[in-house]
Amino acid sequence: MKRLSLLASVCALFGGLALAPHAQAQVKLDGPPKIAFIYLGAISDAGWTGAQNRARLIMQKTFHQHIPYVENIPEQTEKVEQTVELFLNRGYNVIIGGTYGYGDAFAAEAKSHPHVAFVNMGGVTTAPNLESPYPKTFQGWYLAGYAAGSVTKTKTIGMIEGFPIPSVVWDINAFALGAEAANPGTVAKVAFVNSWDDPVKEGQLSNAMIEQGADVIATDMDSPAAIVQAEKAGKYSVGYQNDMSADAPKGILTSVIFYWDKMLVPMVEKLKAGTWTSAGDSLYGFDAGMVALTLPVKHVSPAVQAKIASLQAEMTAGKFDPFTGPIKAQDGSVKVAAGQTMTSDQLWGMNYLVSNVEGSVK
Repeated sequence: MKRLSLLASVCALFGGLALAPHAQAQVKLDGPPKIAFIYLGAISDAGWTGAQNRARLIMQKTFHQHIPYVENIPEQTEKVEQTVELFLNRGYNVIIGGTYGYGDAFAAEAKSHPHVAFVNMGGVTTAPNLESPYPKTFQGWYLAGYAAGSVTKTKTIGMIEGFPIPSVVWDINAFALGAEAANPGTVAKVAFVNSWDDPVKEGQLSNAMIEQGADVIATDMDSPAAIVQAEKAGKYSVGYQNDMSADAPKGILTSVIFYWDKMLVPMVEKLKAGTWTSAGDSLYGFDAGMVALTLPVKHVSPAVQAKIASLQAEMTAGKFDPFTGPIKAQDGSVKVAAGQTMTSDQLWGMNYLVSNVEGSVK
């Protein structure tokens, strides 16, 4: 889940993260699309890189071409640029990366190579030939929260997180708001690992929340360690990024899943037609199919199943947004007025927890 660096999180906590403006220009490749992927982690992980690699495999079948990749490329500008250049020298003209920390390198390479298309999943830098997409994960987490709220008997649920950055904070808040909508008075505990992948600590925090009364544990991490502990304790759970049901087959409610291919496949089709335009620092939701739940949601009543389906349909149609006010922060301040909906800038600047979350972003 390598979306923003610690530096970016600090920026977000002190006034919001400044994003590059959307760039609008059609990109003409030199030759047909030839795709390559660069990963921060290993494709064997159960989370962030694994989800990106699912998209690569789908694209291989869709476009009938072998799509190479490299794993474990650190967020070091020089190293990333060297890797990009290696692919460019071999004739690849669609370069897809997967972490915020590649942003500077991708921006520089995009400027130097205007007839190459660049995508950085989870980044924020943009250019006429560089898009940095991200799913509207808060849509999925609101519905997962609704499911969690409907099954909790203690009115206490827990969520294990990496770093307190906006795209994590909105997951927490959406999860808590969904639970509150299903079961007023439900409290969502949150704990930060300060890593994207630390199975030992994730398991320890999960156990601590269970000891404090949480009977649903959600993970926003790359590993399923937190929900494995929930399963051992006989509690419910929610997975993330990939279908984690195999890790908690008895207690899992659902997983919030990424489908990067829903953005990448249409993009390459447009590149083939010469009509692709970078959408800048873009967000894609249920309407684009880029975020989804594993269905059916387990352990909930038919009425809750129907409500979740109805809410998803409303979000898909643009008739409902999880961050429609009134929304209050922990200190009681109104962050979104009644009838108003949070803007993209407000989402990316989210540095507070809503009123029914127990924990801190500091």
